[in-house]
Amino acid sequence: MIRAPSSITFSVLGTPVPQGSVRAYQSRVIANNVEALASWRNDIAVTAQRHKPKDWDIKAPVELKCVFVFPRPLHHFGSGKNSTKLKPLAPKHHVTTPDLDKLLRSCSDAIGDAVARVLLHNDSQICSIYATKRYATDDFLGAHITVTALS
Repeated sequence: MIRAPSSITFSVLGTPVPQGSVRAYQSRVIANNVEALASWRNDIAVTAQRHKPKDWDIKAPVELKCVFVFPRPLHHFGSGKNSTKLKPLAPKHHVTTPDLDKLLRSCSDAIGDAVARVLLHNDSQICSIYATKRYATDDFLGAHITVTALS
């Protein structure tokens, strides 16, 4: 009997936080988002743990799908009675920071956290990634994450 791939889908609320942003200050390297990143990664790990099936194999190769959802800046909207309407020239795609690869790094490291070993033994088990970032079209801000164990 062939077993269908096992998948876990969950959503994490909040503004997604990238990993890897650092800056130099007087010859020292300082991460500029340490507190927000720790909180975001913890939220991902806790939510993943809550959705993990009992028979989940943390050593299986996986496919990772992430959709990162951000709020639109106020300047994308009109003013006055048009404050709820997008301006005609408002961008359709989220092409500003944070970078998609840095968002993925925070997510993949969180689900394969070295301490919790939540869904993966190591994030090197991720064989395939699909990721996108977009502006919110409803009230949800955060990330929709699907991890699929590959056979």
